[in-house]
Amino acid sequence: MQKKTVKGFTLIELLVVMAILSILSGAGVVAYNGYTSAAKETATKANHSKIVNNMESEFAKCKLDKDSKIFNSHNCNSTNRPSTGTINNYVNSLGLKNPYDKTQKVAQSDVCTSGSIAITEKETGSYNVAYASIKKKKKNTSLVSSGWSSNYSKTKSTSIAYTCASASSKPKGTFENYKSPTNLPRNGLGAWIEVDKDGNMTSGYAGGMVCESSYCGSQNAKDKKGRYMWLKPGYKIVLVSPASASGNVSSPCAQRACKYNFSDNTFTARGVIYDATTGKPKK
Repeated sequence: MQKKTVKGFTLIELLVVMAILSILSGAGVVAYNGYTSAAKETATKANHSKIVNNMESEFAKCKLDKDSKIFNSHNCNSTNRPSTGTINNYVNSLGLKNPYDKTQKVAQSDVCTSGSIAITEKETGSYNVAYASIKKKKKNTSLVSSGWSSNYSKTKSTSIAYTCASASSKPKGTFENYKSPTNLPRNGLGAWIEVDKDGNMTSGYAGGMVCESSYCGSQNAKDKKGRYMWLKPGYKIVLVSPASASGNVSSPCAQRACKYNFSDNTFTARGVIYDATTGKPKK
């Protein structure tokens, strides 16, 4: 009787196959990551172009009709130019998505926050609209001018070498993970405001005014993690200015004038961006 021979793979053959599959899988992951990274940069570039085009269209309205209103709220016949805060609010109302984090706003103050478009005023009535390409290490800027500018001209675009020292696809901060600073002098004495998840200052119990000392400060010291014990869900108390060395407390946030940015711990008041850790305008 002939003996039946059972054929199969040897251990060496199986190991070789597994090694090959591992290499192919790794190459596929690298290729996929490269593809998604390029897609996000392309989407950021597209957002930048849409914002520039929208700003040009808004300013063109004023050339056609001085009685028009632009950026949802600014009158063309005003002697004052639109503030960056007004333009940022308009941009964030367009429904654009941050390709790196859809929970983050597109218009932000820090050009190195991935997927953000930073709008700053270069000179009266002229605005730099910029984004950073992390992959190419460049900053791309379009200078958009308006009728309030002494040099109302066609938009000019530039690209310069630029490296973000701490560039990351993750936001620096969010509403969910915000915590009051723990290293404040004088037991947290400073100006605090109540905001919703979008950073809008509220008119609630603590939001209609600037809070000080035991009324807000002690309740927002490190043991309270930036919350009132009685604060209703969906709101937080955030610091907008620590007390001065002499103990003086002040901020521009009275009458719901401020909007807080959780991603970089800044706030905007009347078109000016402030650093919440110092209470001073950002340069």
